[in-house]
Amino acid sequence: MRLPILMSLALLSTGCAYNQKPVVDLDGVDPVQYEQDYAACERYAESVDKGEAARVGATNAGAAGAAGGAVVGAIEDGASGALIGAVAGGIGGAAMGASAGAGEATRTQALVLRRCLSERGYVVYDLER
Repeated sequence: MRLPILMSLALLSTGCAYNQKPVVDLDGVDPVQYEQDYAACERYAESVDKGEAARVGATNAGAAGAAGGAVVGAIEDGASGALIGAVAGGIGGAAMGASAGAGEATRTQALVLRRCLSERGYVVYDLER
């Protein structure tokens, strides 16, 4: 039940970076054509699945966190410590993994948008981030 909440928070916290408009040289550019091209490129960028990236990150980091927490908990307090450590490590790892996965997807979206504009002939100054 907590994993979907953590993933939602991760997605919300990384949503703003993608919304920053690219720095494009618009001298001599038809503004109507640019807006059409921008909208088309934005659709490509939105095809990057942030939810899937957050799920994969949460799953992978959650498993690693649970394993690490179990080991530390077992060392500290035996079997009951292992259980508590696994739960705490799993939750913490899942949250961090979801955030990292969503953040990476956001960076990919920004790159897709900028590369698409560049491929359409626009000079994009912040293409490489």
